[in-house]
Formats: sequence, C-alpha cells, structure tokens
Amino acid sequence: MSKPVIYAASDHRGFAMKAMLIALLQDRGYEVRDLGTDSEDSCDASDFAVRLAEALRRDVKARGILVCGTGQAMAMTANRFRHIRAALCTNGTMARLAREHNDANVLVLGSAVIGPEVARECLDVFMNTKFLGGRYSDRIAKLNAIGGL
Repeated sequence: MSKPVIYAASDHRGFAMKAMLIALLQDRGYEVRDLGTDSEDSCDASDFAVRLAEALRRDVKARGILVCGTGQAMAMTANRFRHIRAALCTNGTMARLAREHNDANVLVLGSAVIGPEVARECLDVFMNTKFLGGRYSDRIAKLNAIGGL
C-alpha cells in the first residue's frame, strides 16, 4: 500500500516545527505538500487551516498536519469542515486514540505547548496507527451527519 500524501501548514509560531516535521516525513518517503506559511512573519493560523481543509477536500486519501502556537486556532478552524477530523494532540496516546477511535485525518500540534521530541512521537504514532472501524464507524457517521462546510 502506498503512503498517503501529507499536506502541512502552519502559522508563524508553528513555522519551525512544521519544517522539522516535513523533513522527517520526507526522510521516511512521504510526499509532503507545504501550504505555508513560508516564514516567521506574523499571520493568521486560520487562513492556513482553511488552505489545508480545501486541499483535503480535493485529495480525500491524503492526511494533514497543522501547527500553530497552541494548536487551538488550527483545530477549531479545520474542524468547521465536514470532511476534516482534526485532532489536537499533546502526546502519543492522544495521537493513537485519535486515529484508532476517530479516524482523524489531520494532526494538530502546538509548538508552544510541546517540544520537538513529543511532536515527533505524535507524528510517528499518527502516521502508523490505523482506524479500528467497527463500532467507531458509527461515530464517523454521526460526525458526518452533523455537517459543516
């Protein structure tokens, strides 16, 4: 099975962590598409979460990574979209359960909340954990029924 394309986006506060995660993913053979920001100049996290959500609407098999200072702005914005299940994670257990129980397709990290080692752990777990399906599929159906953009 081929690896999914990964879309990555951040605001200025997440720029350095995003760059580190992109390099890690590329070293592991993933195709990564960087949706910005391209510097540490101040910008609005929500703009980049929308970019990622729009990319995943077109590329339904892809996954996403969003990084801002706390992760909150990215998660709140991304989860406005029906096809996005963005999980703000602060440790590997959260990343594992987000994938297993919620079929999360976007990992959200806060660069001011976790350090590089925890970010790498979350990324590794997120990328290597499969959705369990079964009874958890009903949860996904309920989320889809709620709607969104």
